[in-house]
Amino acid sequence: MLNIAKAIVYREISWFKRFLPDYVVSWILPLAFSLGVVFLPATLSSPTAVIKNMSILFGVEMDLKTAYSIALILTGIINVVAMTVNDVMQTLFTEFRFMEVGSMILEATSLVKYIALNAILRPLLMTPLATVYMAPLLLYLNGIDGFTEFLIVEAILVLTSVVLGLYATIFAIPLTFHTSVSRPWTIANILAPAILAGTGIYIPVELVPLALRLIALTTPVPETCKVLYVIASKGFSQVLLTFGAVLAFFTTLYIAFSGLLSKSAEIRVRRG
Repeated sequence: MLNIAKAIVYREISWFKRFLPDYVVSWILPLAFSLGVVFLPATLSSPTAVIKNMSILFGVEMDLKTAYSIALILTGIINVVAMTVNDVMQTLFTEFRFMEVGSMILEATSLVKYIALNAILRPLLMTPLATVYMAPLLLYLNGIDGFTEFLIVEAILVLTSVVLGLYATIFAIPLTFHTSVSRPWTIANILAPAILAGTGIYIPVELVPLALRLIALTTPVPETCKVLYVIASKGFSQVLLTFGAVLAFFTTLYIAFSGLLSKSAEIRVRRG
C-alpha cells in the first residue's frame, strides 16, 4: 500500500510540474469569476445595491469585503468539483484503456487497493494545489482572521474532494471495465456542471430543475456549499457538526459501492 501511495504522489508531483500553466489558469479564472459575481451586477445598479441584495440573500449584514470573501470561497468548490470528478475518472480510464499499464498495476497490488488509493490520494493532493490562490486574498481582505478562515475552508474542501473522489470512482469503474465508451471525459464534463448547477451556485436553487437538484443531492456538495456560506458570512459555527455527519454518511456509502464495483472489475480483468 505504501509503495502504491508513493507512486501516486510521485505521479501527481510530476504532473503538477508538467501542467503548471493549467493550474495557473485554474487560479486566474476563479478570481475573474468571483470579481464578476460582485462587481458585474454593480455596473447595472451600484455596489451598495449589490451588497444589500447579497445581505438579503444570505440573511446576514455584510460589507464589500464579506461579499467578495463569499464569492471567492465559492470558487473553491467549483474548482474542487470540476477537477476531482474529471481527473479521477479520466486517470483510471487512461491507465487501463489507453496507456495499458493495468497489467503492471495488477502485478504489484490488487485493483481494489489501487482504485481506493487513486480515489483518495489524488483529490487529497490536488485540492490544495487548485485552491491555494484563496490564501493571499483572504489574508489581505481579513488579516490573520482571513488566513484562519482559509485553513478552515481548505479543510472542508479537502474532505469534500476525497468523498467526491470516491463518488467519481463509482462512475469510472463501469466506464473503464464494463462499457466500450471511448471518451469518458464527455460524461465527466457533463457530470461536474450538473452537480454544481444543482447546488444553486450559478442560480438560486429554487430555479434549478428538479433533475439537477437530484443529481447534486447524490453528493455532499450542497451541504458543503451551505457550510462555506456560513463560514464566509458568520464565522465558525456548529453547522460543521452536521456537515461532518453528512460527509461520514456519504463516505461510508461510496466506499461500500466502489469496493463492490472494484472487486467485480478485478475479477473481470484477471479473467481476461
